[in-house]
Amino acid sequence: MRRGRAWGAPLARLALLWLALGSVPLVGLAGCAIGAPVSAQSAPMATPASAPTLPLPPMLGAYHIFVSDLVSGAVYSLGAQTEAAARSTHGLGLSPDGQSLYVTDVASNRLLVFHLVGGRLSDPHAVHVGAQPVHMVASPDGRYIFVTNFSGASVSVVDTTTWSVTRTIKTPAAPHSIVISPDGRFIYVACYLGAAIAIIATAQQAVVGTIPLPAQARPYGLNISRDGHYLYTSDNFSGRLFTLDALTRRAITSTQVGLRPALIARSPDGATLYVANGASHNLSILDIASDPAAPRVIATTQLDGYPHGVSVTPDGRYVVVADTVSGDVSIVDALSHQVVATVTGMKYPNDTLALAA
Repeated sequence: MRRGRAWGAPLARLALLWLALGSVPLVGLAGCAIGAPVSAQSAPMATPASAPTLPLPPMLGAYHIFVSDLVSGAVYSLGAQTEAAARSTHGLGLSPDGQSLYVTDVASNRLLVFHLVGGRLSDPHAVHVGAQPVHMVASPDGRYIFVTNFSGASVSVVDTTTWSVTRTIKTPAAPHSIVISPDGRFIYVACYLGAAIAIIATAQQAVVGTIPLPAQARPYGLNISRDGHYLYTSDNFSGRLFTLDALTRRAITSTQVGLRPALIARSPDGATLYVANGASHNLSILDIASDPAAPRVIATTQLDGYPHGVSVTPDGRYVVVADTVSGDVSIVDALSHQVVATVTGMKYPNDTLALAA
């Protein structure tokens, strides 16, 4: 990794991002720059010959690793394919049956859906949603996909039988991260400019409440405990991780992590949280097994660039982190908390997703 780099290179990459997307409102240097809406595009393009397949590190041979790129618009399947999906790709998600990859096309206000065959993407669908879509989650039966529209202050509901938007749910301002409860009954949305977590009843497809946060809070990343009792949201303003009681619908504790914390991943066994801290250039690792109501930082891993997206392999062995302004993806060993591999060659990797091969 490159240590102690001057801020000239990151600032240059942010300038590149601004030029590439056109008048981009950068969200407080949160590591998540969101492109202004442009005219709609057709279905995803074929991969150009100039977009090489990026390598999959040898220790990840048992997994498929996907990465979105906010500047190039590519979706990288490491070791398998580079798909020129859109003008700007942002969030990644997986269908409940594991057969489809969801991708938000933030510049053209679309949700892209690809069929997964091994580590390769095929048969794309493109559905127009709201303004600046960023993240998504599916209902347990896969019938509906709920997409957060950052500038639309809404969640679009996509029916996968017709590939159309059947409902638009209004939310507090700037909805960003989204998760579903383990029982599938509720969907939770971190509303960045609303200082709240919106609660959507999955069956009714309507907001049924909110969990308020301090007035200056900027909830950004979001995750949930394995039993659905607790929610965890990163405050991109204060550098704290808030723990929320989903049953009583209130914030109960906060834990200091790093500067400009972004997305959050949870280990499959429910014991550990990983928070990507953009401005601290590191990854906070928190124990939630001892007391899920009071997460405790047990390690901090230094990273390059401006960490943003984070995912964990299905067996919990590795953590995959998108370092946005460095253009790298870092592979962190979950046992040693050390970076064991780095994949280069991307322009602005934003989100990651790790699946079993």
